[in-house]
Amino acid sequence: MHVTLLSGLVALASPGPWEPTPAPDIPPPASGADAEASAAATPPATETSSPARATAPAAATPTATTPAPAPVKPATPTPADKAVAPAPAAAKPSKWAPRWEAARLAEDPISADGRTKWRPGVGVEVASASGRFSLAFNAFMQLQATALHVPGQPGTDQNPGAAEHTDFALVFRRARVWLSGNVFTKNIKYRIALTFSPVELGFKDGVPRRSPILDWFFTFDRFRDFTLVVGQYKVPYNHQRMNKITSLQFVDRSLANNEFTFDRDIGLDLRSKDIAGLGKLRYYLGVYLGDGIAKYGPSNFGLMYLGRFEVLPFGQYDDLEESDLDRSMKPRMLIGAAYGFIDRDPHDTHGFAGAVPADGGSTSTHNATADLSFRIAGFSLDGAFFWRNGWRIPGNAVDLMGQPITPVAARNGIGYFAQAGYLIPYTPLELGVRYGGSRGIAGRYGTSLPDQTEVGGVVNVFFARHFLKLQLDYLRLYSSAITGPTDQVRLQLQATF
Repeated sequence: MHVTLLSGLVALASPGPWEPTPAPDIPPPASGADAEASAAATPPATETSSPARATAPAAATPTATTPAPAPVKPATPTPADKAVAPAPAAAKPSKWAPRWEAARLAEDPISADGRTKWRPGVGVEVASASGRFSLAFNAFMQLQATALHVPGQPGTDQNPGAAEHTDFALVFRRARVWLSGNVFTKNIKYRIALTFSPVELGFKDGVPRRSPILDWFFTFDRFRDFTLVVGQYKVPYNHQRMNKITSLQFVDRSLANNEFTFDRDIGLDLRSKDIAGLGKLRYYLGVYLGDGIAKYGPSNFGLMYLGRFEVLPFGQYDDLEESDLDRSMKPRMLIGAAYGFIDRDPHDTHGFAGAVPADGGSTSTHNATADLSFRIAGFSLDGAFFWRNGWRIPGNAVDLMGQPITPVAARNGIGYFAQAGYLIPYTPLELGVRYGGSRGIAGRYGTSLPDQTEVGGVVNVFFARHFLKLQLDYLRLYSSAITGPTDQVRLQLQATF
C-alpha cells in the first residue's frame, strides 16, 4: 500500500492543532474512539477552560476618529467558575515520532464559532452555546482477512475425524457507530454504541441472534470520588478488556482475555478515576444483572458483583492504548486487581462468546485478576493473570430421546498473557510479541477448560496512529482438545472517522 497516497487521504488542511474562537465555556463531547472504553476505564471529563477561551478577543486598533475603548473590568467569578481549572498544556510531540504525525492529527473546524468541528478518529462534534448539550458522531470498521491452518484429527468408531485443511475468511470483524455527549449539564454524559457487523450480530442462516446495542449508558460525574455509571456497558473487570477496541496492539485481544473476561452487562457502578485528587489511585464498585449482552428475556435473581482497584505510581495517563504512540521519556505504569462473583450465570463464561450450556443450567463462579501496563519511549508492556473457580447448577433440558442432558463441569482454571511492543524511532512501524494461555484446574468441582497456549508476533503500520492503521499478526495456537498446533495469520485494516 503506497504510504504517500494514504497520507494524502488522511492529512488535514491545518498543519497544527486548531484553537476555537473564544466562546462560552463549551466542553468537548465524549469522543467516539475514547468513548469506546469510557464505561470501563475512560476518566470522566472535567470542566476545563481552554487557553483560547481564557484569552479575550483582540480589540480593534483605535484611530483618530475612533476613541480607544475603556478598559473592561473582569466579571467576578461565580462559584461555578471558580471550580473550573485551567486546561493542561498540550503535550509536546515526541522527537521520536514521524515529523508529519502532528499535522495529520490536527483538528479541523466546521463552523466559525468553534462549536462544530471534526477530529481524526473522533468524528464530528457539535455543542450548544451554553455547553449544556453536545453530540459527537463517529464510526469505525475493521476489515479482516484470516487464514487458519488446522491439523488433521484422528478418527474413532463414532467419529471419522477430519483431514488437514486451511480455511480463509474475509469479514467485517467489527463495524460500529458511536454517539456520545452530554445533556442538560456537563456532568450528565451519555454514550450509545451500535454494531452492524454480522460477526457481532451472531448471524446464523441469515438471521441475527444478538441485539445491535453494545453500549447505552449514562455517566453522572458531578463528584470526583463518586461517579455513577448506569446502563449497558463494558464491565470494568480486567484491563485489556477495558482498552479501546480501536487501540489494540494485536489484531485482537489475548486468548486469556477472551476466556476469562466479563465483557458487557446491564447494571451500575460507582467509581473514581482520581481518588482524593492524588492522581495515582482509582476504584470501581459495581452490581450487574449477570446475564451478559447475548441473552434477553426473563432472568433469575442471580446478580454479578464487582470490585476493582488501580494504582498509577507515576501519575495519570491514557492507559487505554496498548502501543506507546506518545513515545514519552517519562515512564507510565498501571497496576490493577479485581474480584468478581457471578451468581447463576446463564452462560458457561461471561465473555461475548460464552455459550448457554446444553443442559439449560447456570454457573456460579468466583473470579479474580491482576494486571500490569507499562510505557516508556515507544516501548510497551502489558500482562495479566486470571483465576476462576465455580460450580454448575443443572438445568432440565432433555435430549432427543427424552433423557436429561448430563451437565458439563464449569470452566475452572487459570489464564495469563504477556505482550510487548516497540515503535521504531522516526517511523510509523511497530513490532510486537505475545505469549499466553489457560490451564484447567479440576479442584472440587471439576473443569471443562482445556489447556491452551498462544505464541506469536505482530507488525503494525500507523498511518494516523490507531485511527488509520494496518496490522499483520501470526499466532501458533495449541489446545489439549486438538491434536497438533493451529497456525493463524490475520491481516486487518482499521479506519476510524
